[in-house]
This record gives sequence, structure tokens and C-alpha cells, in this order.
Amino acid sequence: MEHFESDLMNLSKALLSSNDISGLMTFLNNDDLSFIKVDRVNIILKSDLDALPVLYFFDQENDLQCYQYNQNSLSLHSIVNDGCTHRIQGEALYLSYPQLIEHPAYSNIDNYCKVPLISACKQLGSIEFINVEIKEDNYSEKQFKLFTNMITSMVEHIIEHELASNIAQQISDERNNFQMLVDVTNAVISRSTKKELITSLLKFLYQHFSMSDLSIIQTHDGHYGQDYCGYSDGKIDYRSHFFSNDDAIKDAVEKNKPVVLSALTIQQLSLNNNVPFFPLSAKSACVVPMVFRNSTIGYICYMQREDKPYPPHDVELFLQIAARVALAMHSLKVHEAISKTIPTTDYINIEESYMDHAIFDDIISQSEVMNKVLDQVAMVADCDSTVLILGESGTGKELIAQAIHKLSRRSNTRMVKMNCAAVPAGLFESELFGHERGAFTGAISQRVGRFEQAHKGTLFLDEIGDMPLDLQPKLLRALQENEIERVGKNQLISVDVRIVVATNANLLSMVESKGFRSDLYYRLNVFPIKIPPLRERPEDIPLLVKHFTRVISKKMGKDITAIAAETLDTLSKFPWPGNVRELRNFIERSVILTRGNVLSVPTEELITISSLNNKMVKSKPTLPASDNIFDRDAVISALRESNGIIAGPRGAAVKLGVKRTTLLSRMQKMGIKSHDYLDEIG
Repeated sequence: MEHFESDLMNLSKALLSSNDISGLMTFLNNDDLSFIKVDRVNIILKSDLDALPVLYFFDQENDLQCYQYNQNSLSLHSIVNDGCTHRIQGEALYLSYPQLIEHPAYSNIDNYCKVPLISACKQLGSIEFINVEIKEDNYSEKQFKLFTNMITSMVEHIIEHELASNIAQQISDERNNFQMLVDVTNAVISRSTKKELITSLLKFLYQHFSMSDLSIIQTHDGHYGQDYCGYSDGKIDYRSHFFSNDDAIKDAVEKNKPVVLSALTIQQLSLNNNVPFFPLSAKSACVVPMVFRNSTIGYICYMQREDKPYPPHDVELFLQIAARVALAMHSLKVHEAISKTIPTTDYINIEESYMDHAIFDDIISQSEVMNKVLDQVAMVADCDSTVLILGESGTGKELIAQAIHKLSRRSNTRMVKMNCAAVPAGLFESELFGHERGAFTGAISQRVGRFEQAHKGTLFLDEIGDMPLDLQPKLLRALQENEIERVGKNQLISVDVRIVVATNANLLSMVESKGFRSDLYYRLNVFPIKIPPLRERPEDIPLLVKHFTRVISKKMGKDITAIAAETLDTLSKFPWPGNVRELRNFIERSVILTRGNVLSVPTEELITISSLNNKMVKSKPTLPASDNIFDRDAVISALRESNGIIAGPRGAAVKLGVKRTTLLSRMQKMGIKSHDYLDEIG
């Protein structure tokens, strides 16, 4: 009796002091419990009737363990889940439930007693007494029942306390999340540019989640534009990326569901440039859709520098943050639309919004005609087909070639470039295919040609129209057979090269006048891409002016922040016969002339440039209907007018509007010699 009363007092004290299952288990397995003799006590708890039970027990090292049953283990240990009282000898227990022999909670059992813990007709679980000694009389049974009832009360108290704590924690988390969403809304809603918005969002995520990398992805006429922002060593790294392969984020795009990317997936993506961009430091990522008014306007890519999972509550919070950012992006778009209708101020900030239209950090565009060009780039990049890039001088043909290479499967290798117009006719074959030592006078060592240099990569041949006619069959054979021969060596060398060519000439007219081989033309003309001149995309000029001003002024150490609105309008209306190259050179001259913060543009020079261009057009000899400047009669006429002189301000090359080397090459093909016209007066 004394032991029983003492145990009840101890149990009452434990009831008042313990608020968790650990305290209760410690009390029940304490040697001070003297009312009953028992080796150890296990407790099985259920959160509700349909839930699977959880077993609490002490292992051999006296550490509290928690074992969560599943459907398979529960069917094997079915005794733990019924609501009956069981008293079984150890041998009978192991015979009925042999699987318990291997379970650490049921080792070394001589006798087993399980009593349901029932409160207000609700079963909370069970208590298991391992090797218990109880006197077999009514009084001892009543004491034992009272003892288990008090344990039931204590378990009920613990469950209610944990429930209250969970509710309090949930309310606290909801309050914190609500405040966090208010803070992120304030952080992004008032930003005037996308760059400012992303930078502000990253600072917020860095403060709350220690997240150092972030990007926003938006669809753009069949491809994706990605704005990345990273924070490292106190500096912000902002860059733009362009891709069309969205396999990695397919679920986000097609199902509007979050997509979690592992370190392995990100590592595999880094092998291809035509995919979303991830910095080397990123080890995991979560891509969630930005939804505004039931429309997906883009995707946020949250990145971590550790390969660890994203908890469901964090993913849910990321979705709510994305919804606020979607609202801010919509507001930004509305603001930009309204700004276009408001009369422009006297000065325009050169940092203003142009980076939103940067692709590969080189191609700046917002015009529809250039968007179509970029769509063609995205379509052809992944295959190895030959690409013919057409366009006037200075339109950016080389940049388009670089974009094709960056998006191709060969992006990890180099792109070898060769300007056909800059190579003398006598060295052309050596430059392209290489030569052996002693192959010709001056060949003092072996030379690897451009084809071999570009093996497994891309070969870009600029100004392909200036390739000598006698070498064109050799290029055609190399394209068809994937084999070349070095000069001076009769041995075939296999090459794996993707060819991209460019020209500002009318190749079809050259084919008609026998200046370019038709079979080579049709071999090169697999996928032509025509780049529009700058005068056909005037909406891109303000973006380019801002970009060139910012880059060149930074290189020169100047702090130029604005340009006069009237000046920018004048630049936008100028036809720019030299296209983007001419515009860049003109802006460089303007930056040199600038002494303050506002770009000083010598607009009066544009009038002079326009006048000179008109005079050059008028001074050119009248050409045949084919508009081919290398018509034989036109060349002879120009030589007669220049008295056989080719170079210089009065030479035939100037009259024809071509380079001296180009004219000499054409004259050689036509069998025309300049000295035949030295005695004639032009």
C-alpha cells in the first residue's frame, strides 16, 4: 500500500511537471517506480483513429527512440493496433508474432502486458509493460487499473499540450509569413525597372533565407529570356541569358507546378548553353510559376548553394512570394506603357530599362523584325545544318553567328573565325586548309588551317562572297565529304565542323554573273537568316545608344548618366548606312567629346555624313540591271576612268565602292589587267 501511494504521488508530480512524452517515458522507466516491478515500459500513441501508431521505447543504450509504423509493419505487429488488453508469455508472443523478435523494443520478453489508454471513449493508444510482476488479487488489479488511468490522464495532458503548442506555433508562423509577404510586396512593388525589382527581391531573400542567387524567366516570342542576379562578396552580379530548351522546367511550364532541381541535374544542364543558366555555386534550385489573374507571366528560379531539399512550407511560401512579384511585374509593365504616352523629359537616363532587352550581353533588341531573327537562331542552333547569314555591313552578322554557336551542342568548343575579304588570294587555301613545311616558298613550318582548328566546333566564314573562285570547289568538297587536304600533302584529314557563313553581297547575282559557284551557293543556302538593317528597326536605336554609352563611358572612366531626349530622337531618325557598327563608332566619338554627365552628341556631323553618302551614291558608275558591281564592262569602265589606277582616292576601287584587294581578286578571275588601260585617258 505504501509503495502504491508513493508511486501515485510521484506520478502526480510528474503529471504537473512533464509536458512531453520524453518526461513521461523517463518517469515510467525509472527505478524509483516501486509499486510494480517491470523491466521497461513502452508507449504507443495515435493522433486520431485513422492515424498509424507511433511507438516510444528506450533502447539498450537507454536512449529514447521513436518508431513510426507503416501499413506493412502494422500488419506484422498487429497486436499493437488493437484496442484490447493483452497478457501473454514471451514464448507465446514470439510464436504469434515472430517479427517482434527482431524489433529492439521487444527483445528478451518473458511476459508481456498491454493495456489500452482510453479517455472519454477515445483511445489514445496503449501502454506496454515488459516483464511485469503484478499480484493476482482484486485489490492489486484495482491499483493497477487506477495507475494506468492516471497515466492515461497524463498522456491526454501531453497530447493537448502538444496540440496547443502546435496551434500556437502555426499561428506564429502564419503571422511571420504574413509579415514576410508584406515586406516582400513593399520590396518589389515600387521598382521602376526589372533590374531594380530583381535586385531588391534578392536582397530580401538573402536576409530571410540566406539565398544568394535568383533569376526570373519569361517567355519571349517562342524562346525564354532569363534575368539572373547573384550576390557574392558584397557585390551584385546581374546578367541576361537566352534559351529555348525548357525540358528541365517542363512541369512548371506545362502544369504550373513547382519544379525542384538537384545538384546532379544542374551539373548536367551546365554542359549545354541552350538551357536555363545556373552559376557554378548553385547546388539546388526551385522553379515556381508567377501567376497574376490566372495568367502565368513568368517563373522565379530560387537557388541554393547547398544540395539540400526544399521543405514543403518553404515551397508554399515561395509560391506566395511569386504571386507578389507577378503583381509587381504587371505594375512595371503598366508603368512602362503609360510612360510611353507621357511627353518625354528633357533628359533620359541611360540606365533606364535597356537591360531588359539584352540577350547574350551583346544583342540588344526589342523590335519585331529582330525577334524573328532570334526565333530563327533558336530553331537552327541545335542542329548542325549550315547557316547563311545575310545582311548589310555592320548589322551584327558575327554576333548572330556567336549566338548560334552558344546555343548549339558545340558550345563547349571554340568558334573559329575567318574573314575571307582580309586574306590574300595566294594564302587563302593555306589559311583554310593548312599547309605542310616546304609546300611553297616561305612555308618554313607546318601550319594547321581553320578547318582543323574548328574540329568538333564551329567555323565562321565572314564575307564568303570574297572567296576566290578557284578555291570554291575545294570548300564544297570539304563540306560534302567532311575531309580536307593540307597544301603540300596528298592525305585526307577527317574533320567534324559546323559551318556558319556570312556575306553582305548578293550571292545569287554573283552566281548569275559566274562570280560565285552555284553548287556551293545551294550548299551554303540551307538555312538563310537575313538580318535587317538598322533603319528597318529604329525602335532598337535608343536601346543601342544607351548600351554603347554605358559600356564605352565605363571603359573610358567617365560618368555619363543621361542623354538629351531631342538628341536621342535625332539619332533614332537617322538611317545609319553603316548600321550598328557606324552607330557604335559615332557614340564612341560622342563619349570622347563629353565632359559632363550628359552625352554630348555632335548631331551636326550626321548632316555631313548623310551628304557624303548621297554624293558617293551619285558618283558610282551606272551598273547593269543585275546590280552586280563586278560586271566585266563596269570594271573596264572604272579602269578607263581612273587611267588604270586601282588604289587611291581616284582609283577604280573607290569608283566601284569596293576594297582594292577585292577588285584585284575579281580582275584576276575575269582575266583583266590594269596595265592595259594605263595609256587611256579616263
